[in-house]
Amino acid sequence: MARALDARHPAAVREADVAWPVAVLGVDGAALTPRAQALLEKATLVAGGTRHLDALAPPGVERVELAGDLAPALDRITHHDGPAAVLASGDPGFFGILRALAARVAPERLDVEPAPS
Repeated sequence: MARALDARHPAAVREADVAWPVAVLGVDGAALTPRAQALLEKATLVAGGTRHLDALAPPGVERVELAGDLAPALDRITHHDGPAAVLASGDPGFFGILRALAARVAPERLDVEPAPS
């Protein structure tokens, strides 16, 4: 059972009874870290740009392309019934996809594995 969220948190009204993790994985062209690879292999939905999806998404997962208007993709990630992974170029943090996800997903659901620098 998911723990109760503070009603002031924007994700409080959107969380399901089961709060599946959302891994945000930094991708820089090098091999993923072992931890990032393990998170990716557990995911049943993988989101990212076409190039990242083609290179890294495991066969058989649901693929969600991040392009143009992100709202439909973010909704799909947020409401997916299973673990999800988001492939992000560069720093997924402050100006990246993590900020958009954090506005929709409770912080304890997010698991960030940046690319080594």
